[in-house]
Amino acid sequence: MTAFGRLFLDALRSPSSFEGQPWRFLLNQSGHMLAVGLLGALLLPWWLVLGAYAAWEAVQYLRFQADIWDAAEDLAFVTCGVLAASGFPAALAPAALFLAAGTLRRQ
Repeated sequence: MTAFGRLFLDALRSPSSFEGQPWRFLLNQSGHMLAVGLLGALLLPWWLVLGAYAAWEAVQYLRFQADIWDAAEDLAFVTCGVLAASGFPAALAPAALFLAAGTLRRQ
């Protein structure tokens, strides 16, 4: 297996809401929004990005005991990125507030 394949499987097998780690939460959710949502929707159809990511979260929840609220939070940030890439950049404003709230809650 390639290094990327191992990294991918490790990420799938280890869901985390980064409790007590505010900066890791901020980096993680920013990555969900920008790398997965925004970049994904610039390269692929929005429905494919959201569908594939929802499937990812479902596997983490059903197979690897992820918290359902963490899955919803991750999917919400991906959705904000998709919306921004799809002509609704105003979606980044509430996302910034959610990032701030989540970061502050984890301190």
